[in-house]
Amino acid sequence: MSEFKVNNIIVPEELPVIALKNTVLFPKMVVPIIIQRPKSVGALDFALAHNRLALFVTQKNDYDDISRDDLYHVGTIGRIVSVFKLPDGSSKIDVEGLVRSRIENIVTEEPFFRAKAEPLSLILRDSPDEKAMLRRAIEQFRTISEARSFPTMLPEIIYMMSQLKDTEHLVSLMTVNLNLEIENQQRILELESMLDVLRQLNMYLGREVQILEAEKNVTRETKKQIGKMQKELFLREQLKSIEKELGVEDEKGEADTLKTKIHAAGMPKDTEEKALKELSRMAKMPSFNPEVSYIRTYLDWLVDLPWSKKTKEKIDLKEAEKVLNQDHYGLQKVKERILEYLAVQKQVGKLKGPILCLVGPPGTGKTSVGQSIAKALGRKFVRVSLGGVRDEAEIRGHRRTYVGALPGRLVQGIHSAKVKNPVFMLDEIDKIGMDFRGDPSSALLEALDPQQNHAFSDHYLEVPFDLSDVLFVATANQLGTIPPALRDRLEVIEFPGYTEDEKFHIAKNFLLPKLYKDHGLKKRSLVFQDAALHDVIRNHTREAGVRELERQLGSIIRKVTRKLVESPSTKTVTIGTEAIHKYLGPVKYTHQVAETKDEIGVVTGLGWTPVGGEVFSIEVAKMPGSGRLTLTGQLGSVMKESAQAALSFSRAYAARHGVKEAFSKDDIHIHVPSGGIKKDGPSAGIAMTTALVSMFLKKSVRKEVAMTGEVTLRGKVLEIGGLKEKVLAAHRAGIKVIVAPAENKKDMEEIPKEIKKVIKFIFAKTMDDVLKVALR
Repeated sequence: MSEFKVNNIIVPEELPVIALKNTVLFPKMVVPIIIQRPKSVGALDFALAHNRLALFVTQKNDYDDISRDDLYHVGTIGRIVSVFKLPDGSSKIDVEGLVRSRIENIVTEEPFFRAKAEPLSLILRDSPDEKAMLRRAIEQFRTISEARSFPTMLPEIIYMMSQLKDTEHLVSLMTVNLNLEIENQQRILELESMLDVLRQLNMYLGREVQILEAEKNVTRETKKQIGKMQKELFLREQLKSIEKELGVEDEKGEADTLKTKIHAAGMPKDTEEKALKELSRMAKMPSFNPEVSYIRTYLDWLVDLPWSKKTKEKIDLKEAEKVLNQDHYGLQKVKERILEYLAVQKQVGKLKGPILCLVGPPGTGKTSVGQSIAKALGRKFVRVSLGGVRDEAEIRGHRRTYVGALPGRLVQGIHSAKVKNPVFMLDEIDKIGMDFRGDPSSALLEALDPQQNHAFSDHYLEVPFDLSDVLFVATANQLGTIPPALRDRLEVIEFPGYTEDEKFHIAKNFLLPKLYKDHGLKKRSLVFQDAALHDVIRNHTREAGVRELERQLGSIIRKVTRKLVESPSTKTVTIGTEAIHKYLGPVKYTHQVAETKDEIGVVTGLGWTPVGGEVFSIEVAKMPGSGRLTLTGQLGSVMKESAQAALSFSRAYAARHGVKEAFSKDDIHIHVPSGGIKKDGPSAGIAMTTALVSMFLKKSVRKEVAMTGEVTLRGKVLEIGGLKEKVLAAHRAGIKVIVAPAENKKDMEEIPKEIKKVIKFIFAKTMDDVLKVALR
């Protein structure tokens, strides 16, 4: 269709299309519209550059990215009256609707919609039916406006309607201000006959009038009900005042409320009888008796405990494994043990059995693993710290004869969880004390025994409480301080210290994202190089867990944050190894490296510490004297005995190889450097033996060899522990060959593959096997 005129305005054949969300533009109406989508902005710019005309079509959905199928076929040609540019790049425009229009064809969709449209004029018959319909519509609209149900219906609109003579303008005004749904507004816009439009509009108006009548009825009934309630409240208050004047207290209502709560609490029969008996005692006492408040507190505790309320059990092994992997890196053995435990409980059908006890150095994630178990099971989590608890009443509660008596920590934890089957963490169970007030660890025996805890007795409650549905998880740093009877009830899961590689991944994947968030940094504003992270782990921390590592990284990030705040132009800060010294100062911890040359009487040994493996040298010297053996370097009793055994074997071995002075009266001195650090254990036996044989035979020891293993008087090499940590330390120090007991060959599964490729492992059964490799 060619161009046409509307109100003396020439409308071109093609028009830019602006899609409207949740708005319908009607002829003769001026409405404000926000333009911000790219296609709409393009169409607006085109319209402003030409004749300020555009076709405004409502879309069928709320999508931002739309196609021609998302638009209705009928819209309104509008003239852009004013434009106001907003700071965010969008525009606020006022549009005047000119004429309804049907889309004949979408000419193009890019960079904005352009369409050919034909005008769609309303058919006006000026018939009696049409006039009657219009009059009825205006009356109903006035009725609605007088009810003040719609905030958009201002008195000015009613006045404007009384002045208008244009039927189409009147219909548009009523439709827009009626707050109809978009689909209904569009339906009115698409009708071609004014009679059909008025019929549809009258139907919507009639429905609104009916809703208003219903609202009035509801309001009337509500006021009547409120009046009745206020009257009752006033009379009750008067009754209370009269009873107060007479000295009569209304205790009956409180007693009835408590009685109802007792019946609703789901208590066992015996417990309910006990509660009702206490309630009866309280009801008979005068209100000024101090014991009334004690009994009331006791009854409140009883009714608030979850006697029968449980969290729905959910043991999903795949979900549990997913949660554990999301929350913790490494700890494969720990995770496997927990999943095996949960699998058994799922098979049995009830979480009942040994109490889990997570044992390991501080900062290795024991408490957070407990939280992950609760998360995996979909249960509530309760944590109680037992560190420093010395009073038995902390566990079992105080007897009610004492002022301020309360239940014990276990019952309080169940009360706060509000369910009877939470995951209950007993933190620091190895730090419970004992004094004249009793032994708290003994009080735990009943609670942690699956055969007894179905009737746990708290001194305050004086009635048994079922703890058999609780999943207890204890944590400890060491097992030695836990009493044997309590330890016997625990299913121990060992938490080893993290290796350097595990700490690196934990820092990269868990600690740094958490610290970025805590310090308000975006990930791209701070780049931590891997080498820098290894430098912090190796030279500025020495721990089994990651708490000190988190503190050191936090210290760096705080300094970087300050730098970014002081210099807004700085967008990204890169942390390399050279920056670590600047932020954290000089190296705090050093690690021994491999020897630089072959020497007589000097052997590289491997040791285990709670914070990982260590490489250390064992030095042996001989001097004239009385045949005395001197041991230095803060050696423990086991290590001293190992040195005695090593000397005896070495002398016998040297004598068999023709060394006569092996039994001379020379003094022998064995020293293990880093004298400020205590050392103990038998695993340095083969290293001390090799150093002594090297000294007696005057043969140097290969600098690239390190060793670990216990030795016997017959020269047999016995199994040791902590091989993984020792191998990682050797790799860090540049060791090329490791000699270990043959019985430790099974532990090679734990050694990372990349280390197996660069280190040669020799598994020795006797000292002959060791000396063949170690001596030149």
